[in-house]
Amino acid sequence: MISVFFILSSIGEVIVFKDFRHKYSRSVTESFVEVIKKQSGQRIPPILVVGNYTFVSVFRGGLYFVVLLAEPNLSHVYIIESLNKISEIVKDYCGTLNVKAIRANLFLVHELLEENLDFGIFQCLTTSDLRPLVHYEPVVVHNIKEEVGFSPDAIFDLGLNFLNQISSNAATKPLAIGQQKQTEQRNEIFIDVIEKLNITIERDGNVSLAEIHGSVRLKSFLHGSPDLKIMLNRELFVGELPPDYKKKGAIVLDECCFHKCVNRELFSSERTLQFQPPVGECVIFNYILIDKLKNPLPFRMAISTSADSELKEVQLTLKLKCNVPPTKRCSAISLTIPFPYDLSSVNSGDKTTNISLASKCLVQWQIPYMDGGNEKQLNLRVKPASEWSEFPTSCIGPISLLFECQSYTCSDIHINKLKVTEQRQNYMPYKWARSVTHGNNYIFRV
Repeated sequence: MISVFFILSSIGEVIVFKDFRHKYSRSVTESFVEVIKKQSGQRIPPILVVGNYTFVSVFRGGLYFVVLLAEPNLSHVYIIESLNKISEIVKDYCGTLNVKAIRANLFLVHELLEENLDFGIFQCLTTSDLRPLVHYEPVVVHNIKEEVGFSPDAIFDLGLNFLNQISSNAATKPLAIGQQKQTEQRNEIFIDVIEKLNITIERDGNVSLAEIHGSVRLKSFLHGSPDLKIMLNRELFVGELPPDYKKKGAIVLDECCFHKCVNRELFSSERTLQFQPPVGECVIFNYILIDKLKNPLPFRMAISTSADSELKEVQLTLKLKCNVPPTKRCSAISLTIPFPYDLSSVNSGDKTTNISLASKCLVQWQIPYMDGGNEKQLNLRVKPASEWSEFPTSCIGPISLLFECQSYTCSDIHINKLKVTEQRQNYMPYKWARSVTHGNNYIFRV
């Protein structure tokens, strides 16, 4: 049982607050907010003890979903899983998860919490369970990407051989409330193959760590209760290759797990995920690959450093190359370069280069996008804030890279075909899919 539930923005602003014991005021959130401010943008640990208070939280979509435990000996893992479920349900009904969406749908969020938290006890309800119980209409909040305009963030139509495409923001619409609205809502389904890369590249270019954490995620707006079949690569294996397999191009997964609704036997024989899709958003299939990349790494970088004792500055040259095919594009590229000392000035010699001091000893290089095969070079000259006798250039780094690449995966796992079957005739839903690669922990050692 929990005493208090509240939702905070990333800067500690209270958006939603519910006291189930009627013994706490909003001031109880100040203890948690103080920790957020002290962390200066860094993540808060999921279990936090401040004085006599025990907080459990998850961070989703730039929001903290936090509970204050009535009893400190409750299962923290269960509380975290329940908070994750609540954040997913709020996202399903609001369409997207951010401060603007929560504010616009405040009454709807309170209604969802009333059904999910009965006097502070989690009810473990699903999105479909809540549909007949929720009555407030969601307010659609458009994402920033949608306001800026169409970019490579596209979702492709599986039914027309990838000839049609729509903005990726189409998948962020909320679920319809009420029987009439559900009937009027467009009959469609969105599927993402998302891969997060954990890569470590040494200075000589050798890859010391290469891990892919992938998932097949869907968001369903389908009418009725249809059966879905997602056909993946035929050359997909788990654990190891069969002894008699001699073909090239096999993909061997180190680990994988399925949603409880998936027919695992059909996956073993035909590499097909068969299931009845639950309402809303969920992860159908998770997988991990270690040191088995089929496609090249999206980025490589050449690094050189030197110190000038007369000018008392360090020169750092970075040559970043995008290795994806020329038809692909990587966006939202951000490099963070840590230094072992505070800096007084940073200069690249090029006014078009977007560099900034994220903190006293962190330099950020922002690149809006890079097309496949292109290179970018940064000539960085930095000066320390204090006097120094010997400049430790070997202590610079490691450099971390964040990015997003559409329609490209390093594992080469993709959706070959998506089949939706329903008893009704002329059941022809829209089927949309995309592949996305994120630089989750992409490290270059200096």
